[in-house]
Amino acid sequence: MRIEAVLAGVAVVAIVATTGVLVAAPDAVKSPAPSEPTNPGGGSLEDLTIAVENVSGGTATFAVTPYVEHRGNTAPNVTVLLRAVDDENGVVAATRTLSLGELTGGREVNATGTLAVPREGDYTIEALLYRDGERLDTGRRTISGVGSLTPEYERTPVAFHEFRGEEMPVIEYSIEDVTDGQATLGVTTYLTNTGDEPVEDLHFVLKARQNGSNVVADRTTVDVGRVDPGETVTPGADLTVPDGYDYYLDAILWDGDTVIDTQRSVANLGPGTGLSVDETTENDSFESGDFADTGGSADGDYTTETPTEMDDGDGGQPGFGVPVALAALLATALFARRFRR
Repeated sequence: MRIEAVLAGVAVVAIVATTGVLVAAPDAVKSPAPSEPTNPGGGSLEDLTIAVENVSGGTATFAVTPYVEHRGNTAPNVTVLLRAVDDENGVVAATRTLSLGELTGGREVNATGTLAVPREGDYTIEALLYRDGERLDTGRRTISGVGSLTPEYERTPVAFHEFRGEEMPVIEYSIEDVTDGQATLGVTTYLTNTGDEPVEDLHFVLKARQNGSNVVADRTTVDVGRVDPGETVTPGADLTVPDGYDYYLDAILWDGDTVIDTQRSVANLGPGTGLSVDETTENDSFESGDFADTGGSADGDYTTETPTEMDDGDGGQPGFGVPVALAALLATALFARRFRR
């Protein structure tokens, strides 16, 4: 009986103690209240850089890098929309979306995307920062003169030399000989390698183009050979043209099958004030026969055809020709017969 009494007493004490705890701390056995939601963090665009990635004949590709700084709590699903807007008509020429994922820790992150636009005009590059589809910030940069960017296939360190300080022509000529109305010009030009590597296998075409008529009187192709870094070479060739006219001297530099540079000068062989590169002069004494081409080759072996004696056939005889002469004889005979009557 004593054991049962002891156990009953212990049970009564436990019940009393539990009741006391519930009275003293009624919240002790309640479920914990749910935590209040926290606002997602944000961010801002701190910088936007643009670099030329690639240039082709009709397209320029830019590498665009936005720099985003995180602020506050975790920022989920952060993206940046890149777009290129044509400044002339406001048309969006290209877009790309960059995913930055989840931003934490107040750090700065960046990503790079490319935008390809037509190689012409001016553009505004925009970066729009989003968090879960909500716009947070916008940054802009303007790029101008896209059409002046040099395509990859035209890039070479060798070009016609640019003289500083004085307006010296990069194409020069001297009169080597004048015979039978034909003038032989010794034409030279200056080419400089501004790069760090030697260049080989370039060539350029020289043309003498008569002012006014635009007729190419002569042309030749010149192999440039090897041009070392920092070196200036002066290749040249002879051109033979009809004397007494003014000419444009055109030089076209080629790398394989691609034109990479051009220059123009003048050769004044005619009377008057002469010709300048930027203007034309009137020449009323132009004779197309002086420029007749008898099938010269592309390397400059052009000849001028001059008549020597009269032909017996219709093709070269001046006047009315054989049919008209026969008609005249017949008319004379008929008239004489009528007159005798």
